[in-house]
Amino acid sequence: MSLLSASISISRLLAANPPISTNGNVNIIDTGDNNSEPIALCYLPYLFPFTTGNGTPANDMGEYEGLAAIFLAMEHLNTGNGELVPELNGINQRCPLRFTTKAFDTERQQSVGVNHIITLTDRSRTQELLPSAILGASASSVSIPTSIISSLRGFPQISPISTSAALDDKSQYKLFGRTIPNDDGTAIPLVEKLTSWNVRYIAVLHVDDAYGNAFAKGIRLAAQRDTPDLRVETMEITIGADDDKISDAIQQLKQTDFTFFFGIVWSKEFVDRIMTEAYNQGIAGTGRHTWLFSDAVGSSVIGRGFPIGSKLEKAYRGTGVLSAVGGIRGINVVYDKLTRSMQQLGGNEEDRSYLDSHFPRDYPDGKVVNHSIITAQEVFLKAPGMVAPFLYDSVVALGIASCRLLETSDNTDYFTGEELFQALLNTTFDGASGSIILDPDTGTRDPRSALFSLTNFIDDEDASIEQGMVQFKSIETDLFKSGQWEPLVPYTFNNGASDIPSDLPILKTNSNYLSTGLDAIGFILCGIIIALALSFSYWTYHNSGKQVVRSSQPIFLYIISAGTLLMGLSIIPLTIDLGVTDQKGADAACMAFPWLLAVGFSLTFSALFTKTYRINQIMGSAARFKRMKVTAVDVIKPMIVLLMLNVAVMTIWTVIDPLQRQTVVVTQDPFLRNVETYGVCSSDHVSIFLAILCAINLGSLLFALFQAYMARKISTELQESSYIFLAMSIILLVSFIGIPVIIIARDNSAAFYFVTAGLIFVVCSSLLLLIFIPKVRALRKKNRNARMSASSRFSSATSTREGIKILSTPVAQAELGEKNRGLMVEQAELEKENRELKRLLSEGKSREGGENQKSPITFLDVESRNSSDSAAENDHARGSVQFSADVKEIPSKADNEVEPNCTSLEAGRA
Repeated sequence: MSLLSASISISRLLAANPPISTNGNVNIIDTGDNNSEPIALCYLPYLFPFTTGNGTPANDMGEYEGLAAIFLAMEHLNTGNGELVPELNGINQRCPLRFTTKAFDTERQQSVGVNHIITLTDRSRTQELLPSAILGASASSVSIPTSIISSLRGFPQISPISTSAALDDKSQYKLFGRTIPNDDGTAIPLVEKLTSWNVRYIAVLHVDDAYGNAFAKGIRLAAQRDTPDLRVETMEITIGADDDKISDAIQQLKQTDFTFFFGIVWSKEFVDRIMTEAYNQGIAGTGRHTWLFSDAVGSSVIGRGFPIGSKLEKAYRGTGVLSAVGGIRGINVVYDKLTRSMQQLGGNEEDRSYLDSHFPRDYPDGKVVNHSIITAQEVFLKAPGMVAPFLYDSVVALGIASCRLLETSDNTDYFTGEELFQALLNTTFDGASGSIILDPDTGTRDPRSALFSLTNFIDDEDASIEQGMVQFKSIETDLFKSGQWEPLVPYTFNNGASDIPSDLPILKTNSNYLSTGLDAIGFILCGIIIALALSFSYWTYHNSGKQVVRSSQPIFLYIISAGTLLMGLSIIPLTIDLGVTDQKGADAACMAFPWLLAVGFSLTFSALFTKTYRINQIMGSAARFKRMKVTAVDVIKPMIVLLMLNVAVMTIWTVIDPLQRQTVVVTQDPFLRNVETYGVCSSDHVSIFLAILCAINLGSLLFALFQAYMARKISTELQESSYIFLAMSIILLVSFIGIPVIIIARDNSAAFYFVTAGLIFVVCSSLLLLIFIPKVRALRKKNRNARMSASSRFSSATSTREGIKILSTPVAQAELGEKNRGLMVEQAELEKENRELKRLLSEGKSREGGENQKSPITFLDVESRNSSDSAAENDHARGSVQFSADVKEIPSKADNEVEPNCTSLEAGRA
């Protein structure tokens, strides 16, 4: 039994060319039967693209199934069948209107669609059906010009799929409505889905027409309004663009570095070219990139066979389509009933033959289109397709609105197009695509009443396909209902997994952490300093009883070793960054560095300037012939003061504003991710504390340098002051070069670390070597001279007993030559010291002579000091005596007497 019997009867009646008149937007058909009333016929022509323009049938969005849905809706209106929509029960008895349609092919061209509309809406035609309303078009680019014409001529136009937001402008598209949300409404589910996936960046490739431009704009607006963190980049492409333009468009997508793309394109051939180029440029089929499409792409992927490993097979795998849907099986009861009805229609030969006869046949250029390419397929009418539910609801909505107009009107005339459109805006019911609610201001369906689905293309393992090929099937993974996405099954991405890929490319951050090689250099330098400090400390302890060490004050030598040891240890915190520890450890390392450096520096240089200051004070008193007693407490006081100042500043710094490891960003990628960074130790008031520390320690350094300079001509036993002056001069010179380099290299972690560690090493090593090496050499020289003196005494004793002994062997001659050179050097040093002593005595006499005329006599009581250790005996043996110069003044008044404790001066016999 035919499901379209009423529609078939009407078509047969019209085929007989009965007289046709019009009343408003209703056609009055004279049946020629005096016993029956004329038929009031609502003609709803269907404008959709059945071909691509070159005669090739296209069913990308289910255009062919759409015509079947229109006939089913009209059959239900004509027979009062309320199986799908209860409001249609008995409507044929309440309403005298009957409904019919005819399909017109727009061929995806504006001009063709406009020509059809001009012809259809021409009221001057006679014996031609006048539309009550028009169904279509598909693309917004066609609906925009056609709806302008239809609105001006008084014919409502209802589209099941044109979504451009521009069509909401009632000043231009007065009688345009649609049973699908506009692009702004469709963009909401997309933005919501991306947000649920934590996607923050998406690039949109859209066709450069009204539909594509409006959809892309809707996505941007929805993102700005609902998800400000979502960044949307749009690129346009001309419909049917050549390969070069496609390549340029894909290149623009690639340059964004995004991994999620949304394509607003259609046509299988065009989409294939886009995806092939995307694969060639590495932004499709990689496992890291995800492509989603608008609702026009579905049939471009499913039902096709792709060679395994081919570009399109890899590119299409895991792609998806976001679309407004009439329903999903098992969720929408009306949709399920529509599906069964269409399947039954497809199984009826009479109905299929009737459908075939109503596909477009009349083409102006006389071309013939073989629609059986689509209708003969096994899958035809197995499922509603995309547009069928919306077309079914469009026809039902127009039928209910027109019948209600007649039921509520007292006028015997039928309705106009404006009246029908206003009635349509107030029509609501539960249809195949959900609840039909139109916005009364725009005629656009409320997006909250529509269903949206996310369809995923995956392998169809049950498909019958030849070996080496693969076929994809579509499954609904998510459903957008009442403003929320409901997951149905996990979405499978291009990599074959359900885990959501990153929305950005893999980030490779250069944090400028210190390399292992640089760490090793720092540890080596630190180790050398530690080894030198400990070695010289042990040497001091081992030789603490020797005159060389005693005259240099072992306590000062220990302090210098300890200070340089601490400064050397400060290199270790420099090696600690976030690459080897956490934030807490890095912060501790930041604060440890200035602690070790400041304390070590204060210990070292306080010892140096205290030592040289002591020598200058004693020698100044000697020059004035005054006694001066300098105790250990006097010497240690400045050292303690300097150390406590450093400790106090460091303690305050640590408590109120400690240094912390902070990351400084050098460069970022377009997504504000850090591409290159480096770490610095910083705090809010770091400059203040550094300035205070520099003032304290730089002052001590300059004071020590000044004292060493003043003592440069004092001829002490080991020329210690000159070595101290030399060490500090080297340190100042290195600091003068190194500190600016450190400041300049602060942005370069490796350079900053290397220069800082090198500067610390130079300071510590120069101090240790210049302070201790002369003493080590002096002690060795004393020991060697002592051995030579002993040998000389033995030779003298032998000569006394045996007469003159001639040494003719080469070894004996070499020993004698070495001894002679040593004595000559010693004699030169003694002569220099004697001259210095005479100069000091002379200056002292001149000053004392002017102060005390009555007692001009001064004297230098020089007495021999017997040393308690073997070093003194050795000195005596080589012909030199240690003297203690007690500087006394013959008092003429009650002068205070200063206890003698002057430095030892080395005087010698000529």
